[in-house]
Amino acid sequence: MTDSVLKLFIDAAVAFGTVATAVLAIWGPWFRSVFIPPRLHIMLHTPEGDPTKTTDGSRLMYFRLKVVNDRRWLPATNCRVLLMGLSRRGPDNIFHPIPMAVPLNFVWAPSEITPPVITLVKEQILDFGYVPENGNKFVPTLYSYANNFQGLVGPNEAVRFHLEIQATNFSAGRYQVFEVAWDGQWSYEPQTMARHLRLREIRET
Repeated sequence: MTDSVLKLFIDAAVAFGTVATAVLAIWGPWFRSVFIPPRLHIMLHTPEGDPTKTTDGSRLMYFRLKVVNDRRWLPATNCRVLLMGLSRRGPDNIFHPIPMAVPLNFVWAPSEITPPVITLVKEQILDFGYVPENGNKFVPTLYSYANNFQGLVGPNEAVRFHLEIQATNFSAGRYQVFEVAWDGQWSYEPQTMARHLRLREIRET
């Protein structure tokens, strides 16, 4: 290889490296979001319940989920969890879809200091819902509720909640489904409450 050919090769390699560096600096986040996005999923966190007291002394049994990022070196930006659909168990023991015109946003924990959308690096707890002492409904923890919202779970009822994680650089492409079934009994002891209210993930095929 002559000196002129070698110099041409080196100059071309340097130019390519310069252009590639500039492209990655500008388009790097887009490339990562398309080819190596965060890997997010929802899992049970306190399915047996988490006894909680409000500032006025009222007792609640909270149920929480957890959103996990398996690729911690790729934070998920503007991340939130939406309720995309509901289905309720009918008298035939079959779950029937409930119309929902608008998705609703779940609340990150702790709700007092966590905004509706976050940058998720490793994991974040999600307030899924609660049952107050002397209450007769499981209430999903959402920032807002539609006037015709039908996602409350009363005694001897069962509802399935279809959840989707959304982020700027992540698309789930599917829902995760969590079922709440309650017999109407309440307890401040998680082990006891777990026998009366069942929270579980449904692996739909």
